[in-house]
Amino acid sequence: MSGFPHLLAPGRIGALELRNRMVMAPMGEDLGDLDGMVSDAQAAYLEARARGGLAMVMLGSVGVSFPVGCSNARQTAISDDRHIAGWAAAAQRVHRHGAALAMQLTQAGANSLQDTLAGRPMWVASEPGGPAGRDDLYGMMTADEGARMMAPFMGPDSKLFFKVLDHDDIATVVDDFASAVVRARAAGVDGCELHAGHGYLIDGFLSPAKNHRTDEYGGSLENRARLLVEILREIRARVGDDFAVWCRLNSTENRPDGTSLDECIAVAGLAVAAGADAVHVSAYHDPGIATGPTDSYAPHVPGLLIENARAVKQAVDVPVIAVGRITPDAADAAIAEGAFDFVSMGRMILAEPELPNLLAAETPEEIRPCVYHYRCIGNIFVRGQVRCAANGSVGREDELVIGTSSSPRSVLVVGGGPSGMEAARVAALRGHSVTLVDAAPRLGGRWAFAAATSAENADLLRWLEHQMELREVDVRLGERLDADAVVATGADTVVVATGARWGRPAVPGVELPHVHGVDDLGPWLLDGEPRGRRDVVVLGGDLPGLGIAEHAAREGARVTVLEPSDVFAVHLGLPGRWRRVHDLRAGGITLAGGADLAEITAGSVRWRDLDGDHETSADVVFTTLAPGADTVLADALRAREVEVSVVGDAGVGAGLLEHAMRTALETAVAL
Repeated sequence: MSGFPHLLAPGRIGALELRNRMVMAPMGEDLGDLDGMVSDAQAAYLEARARGGLAMVMLGSVGVSFPVGCSNARQTAISDDRHIAGWAAAAQRVHRHGAALAMQLTQAGANSLQDTLAGRPMWVASEPGGPAGRDDLYGMMTADEGARMMAPFMGPDSKLFFKVLDHDDIATVVDDFASAVVRARAAGVDGCELHAGHGYLIDGFLSPAKNHRTDEYGGSLENRARLLVEILREIRARVGDDFAVWCRLNSTENRPDGTSLDECIAVAGLAVAAGADAVHVSAYHDPGIATGPTDSYAPHVPGLLIENARAVKQAVDVPVIAVGRITPDAADAAIAEGAFDFVSMGRMILAEPELPNLLAAETPEEIRPCVYHYRCIGNIFVRGQVRCAANGSVGREDELVIGTSSSPRSVLVVGGGPSGMEAARVAALRGHSVTLVDAAPRLGGRWAFAAATSAENADLLRWLEHQMELREVDVRLGERLDADAVVATGADTVVVATGARWGRPAVPGVELPHVHGVDDLGPWLLDGEPRGRRDVVVLGGDLPGLGIAEHAAREGARVTVLEPSDVFAVHLGLPGRWRRVHDLRAGGITLAGGADLAEITAGSVRWRDLDGDHETSADVVFTTLAPGADTVLADALRAREVEVSVVGDAGVGAGLLEHAMRTALETAVAL
């Protein structure tokens, strides 16, 4: 019997029968075409997760009023009959794997940046800045502060302005949502979720922090829920009861005047009475702050929203969908307890599309873990397409198909970090005979240092190591190969994955004995050499530097991070970056941006910024600056006319994990 009997049991949402209790969380991915049409890349992205065994795949942020009310240029729509054909094609691709297809319907309201860029007003329940004189669009910021925060996402001449909806506008919104559901059904889509949370238009009416209306759509909870209720009733009038429709609600809005759990429960009851077949329980905190407990921005608290889902479940007689980094083990147990009925998986199912199939096969150890670098949602924030740091195929599922090679070859991979192991894994899956050689006595390369600072990083390292065994890669450790030795192996093709060359910044004192580079981290991070309570200065505020800083702080050190630019964790997606910076500072770590190094002395680091000159005590200094490409081996092999590819940081310096995994996949698929 499976170890996940409740998670793998069939379930039902309204008239929709589902093969298990795992559904794909609705996420923005920006893979659509510019005219709101479903793209081939989008259909492949959905199909990959259907093939992986999910009961239902759901596309997030589907516009009902396109181009009005959209957050991003490549947001997909169902606002016109011309959109139906693309959805029908996507439904066919999903259905052939036994999964259902759903869409999350949105009118972005105060999140509709495309309206701002086009010179249109954002549609809102009330003008931001209600009775308290604060700008509710940006949490506890003033309007000027909020505008500065949004400046990077707007055009040079863009201006935030708003359209407070009158009764005719509200009737238009109701019609837009209901018409979208009719089109979805015509396209063969199996269900629709109304996004009534996360600051979108319906949430703007529901939230007491944002809705300051004095008519029948404001004031009491019943009035604030009127728009949602009217939309649901109109949908039922048009499609009847045999088409699955549900809504996503904020179980909490993390601000003093925001939606409470009790209000969420009351709204859920009103929604069910109006025709909702299920309730998807989420939470919200303004993304510009990103420090509250929500499904997206609290990576260090797995399963944070389970109790909120349980509370809603106790109050309604329809299925409840829970979200928020809920592991399969936790989901199975919670479903068994009756806490909720379905689990909504986002980042986990991006990192590992085959997760449900692997659970069913009783091989959970083969599930590729998410490392929570937030390159998925983070790319959307900077108007890019969804990508995954751990899975290079995300958003390119039709392009990067592993398949089987028609001409198996002998492949030598030099380097045992993530790029080397991923290249070896994929090459072996393609049927090649693969040997991986590394000079170190253990696998991981410099990622072993990252794994020592983070449980999520350690999980990925274990997964990669297991893949070497599973794919029968011939791993040889403690063996350093030069070009002559590589040629002597007789391999048909060589993949160089030796990583970056980490230098040191050109600053006086950098060669002092208490200054350590990235390659000196082994004794401290891997061998457990005690450091005690010291003053530690870390040079460089990207992920390597922050990992070292966190580790040192956990050991009791007083830590300062000096970053030459104004950006910390540049390789982390924006919401995760905001959260990480907040948590580091809350944990007592000093982060100094715009720091220009002047000198390292025996007991301090001297630096300057716009505020003047500073001197910070330093018993130990770690530098994570000055990474560079290392193509010495590859160049020597090319000179010997050996077929060679370079992957990961060996080719670029500091591309870090995302670049390592992507280039390894691209290279191995091409072999």
